Amino acid sequence: MCDHAHSGPRAISLDHGRDHDRDHAAWTRRDFLLRSSAAVAGGSVLIGSTPVRALGHAPLLDHLARLETDRVLVLLQLGGGNDGLNTIVPVTNDLYYQQRPTIAIPGSQTVPLGDDYGLHPALGPLEATWGEGQMAVVHSVGYPDPNLSHFRSTDIWLTASDSEETLLTGWGGRYLDGKFPDFEADPPTFPPAVQIGTSAPLLFQGSGVNLGMSLVDINLFLQIAQGGTPYDPADVPPLPYGDELAFVRTVANDSFRYLDAIQAATDAADNEVEYPGGPLAQSLAACARLIKGRLGARIYHVTLGGFDTHADQPGQHANLLGTLATSVRAFYDDLAASDDDARVLTTTFSEFGRRIAQNGSNGTDHGTAAPLFTFGPPVAGGLYGDGPDLAATDADGNLVHTTDFRSVYATLLTDWFGLAPGTVEGILGGPFGTVPFVASPVASGDGAAPLAFGLDAAYPNPFRDAATVTFHLSRPGDVRLRVYDTAGRLVATLAEGSFPAGSHAVRFDAGRLPSGSYHGVLDSAEGRRSRTMTLIR
Repeated sequence: MCDHAHSGPRAISLDHGRDHDRDHAAWTRRDFLLRSSAAVAGGSVLIGSTPVRALGHAPLLDHLARLETDRVLVLLQLGGGNDGLNTIVPVTNDLYYQQRPTIAIPGSQTVPLGDDYGLHPALGPLEATWGEGQMAVVHSVGYPDPNLSHFRSTDIWLTASDSEETLLTGWGGRYLDGKFPDFEADPPTFPPAVQIGTSAPLLFQGSGVNLGMSLVDINLFLQIAQGGTPYDPADVPPLPYGDELAFVRTVANDSFRYLDAIQAATDAADNEVEYPGGPLAQSLAACARLIKGRLGARIYHVTLGGFDTHADQPGQHANLLGTLATSVRAFYDDLAASDDDARVLTTTFSEFGRRIAQNGSNGTDHGTAAPLFTFGPPVAGGLYGDGPDLAATDADGNLVHTTDFRSVYATLLTDWFGLAPGTVEGILGGPFGTVPFVASPVASGDGAAPLAFGLDAAYPNPFRDAATVTFHLSRPGDVRLRVYDTAGRLVATLAEGSFPAGSHAVRFDAGRLPSGSYHGVLDSAEGRRSRTMTLIR
């Protein structure tokens, strides 16, 4: 079944076959455009069918590259929409068994997670991880007004946008834009973020110079790890265009900024356990080797696809969950062999869950809220949030989310990486609560380089009614943040008074102001900064 991100009409069941096909076609066209535009703007190289993409300039990653921490986050995407009800089984809920007469998981077969829930039996390899307190489940994660298109919902998760917003930057790429003016002249010697076995450029998309790297083909990683270059200029056909292809490959090799860093990290470490087969295990094995080899990257992203289980779900879903369990267990066993497991936290996510009732094809159709996992010794194990309420659904009969996915992101940014709350609000577009699944949270701001005085770009920008504006102070002092129109007239005072050092987020409510450009001006004893923002009605 499909596991791509889809656009267009909400093709949510097999009955919507033509819409589903159009969703695929739209995905294909947009994926091509993303790849093509990234090749121009982001320094991507496409040779044959293997893209090597340098991730766009991501201010969050700039900041993470300068954190005095060796903490690592691994994002594990379950592509296609994982069925949460058959993953974390509500074993005492009669409605669950009534709605799924042939695909429900008998409670006696599950791995118990307390009295009311159990793990799908295929996740059995993680029973010890749960027992050791190194696995947490966050119930019913989603967002308001959920979208049931693979493509659109994936974009929402990658950009941390509201359902009605369409953003062109990822949540990993919106932080402290312009805060490090020397970045282009003095870039880090390692990629702050790495995607292995997958390509989701929107996750870290920003603007300007390239900062990270994506290895879509695991064989490309192995070739680099063995000391080779990504592309062999000599392996070209003896034809006129062969010389041109050789030249392109040479340029591609020369532009592969982090080649030396990757080779040094893989030379310094080996995988010390046997991994199961399959692309996910290979991707996690590559991550483990780079982490143990001290590459320095703060965020890794890997994907396991295939969760779009419209038909014949039981066997397919069991195989996928078994792959997830054995791959994650091998990954942490490998990290533990070099005492690196305590600094790596893994979080899963999927674009949505599945419907409560099974369909006529022994599967489930696109739904809404679903649980996600966090793994590793840094995790405070257990169940978090309110479980799914099968009796209190939305107007379409879908589960209602009880934890906003941006609360999970806020937890990772504050408790795991130690960013200041004001900074996190700027990244996520507003305040979101946190979920206490990090066992030893970093105190806010710990480990970060001293803040530079500055004013961030408004988020979102352009904006329709209101925007979040974030400013930063390197020391306490009096501040005045005002907004002017293009004629120089004062239209709003967003902040005025004494503020402590750190990051501060304020809201600009445009009220009845007309469409146009507005200028935010920040004044303090440290100087003056200004930013332009655009209001579109």
